Amino acid sequence: MSGSNIKITVKLIGPFINQLGFSEKTMEFPAGATVDTVLSSLPLDPKRPKIITRNGQAVTTGEKLGDGDRLAISPLYSGG
Repeated sequence: MSGSNIKITVKLIGPFINQLGFSEKTMEFPAGATVDTVLSSLPLDPKRPKIITRNGQAVTTGEKLGDGDRLAISPLYSGG
């Protein structure tokens, strides 16, 4: 059915929580939305490296999302 929306739960990790002001939020997107659709709706620095998982599995930004998917977005830490 075209024109329907899907609900995605977005979970932020680490400094992204303070930056965006929430740790977890359910958001609505058009059916066929991709990981990139979600990322571009958030005020995150696109140049900052991040790790993104969907339902616990690593994803690429072009992957399509389904209703009820859960995205976790974490900054990529380096150093040691």
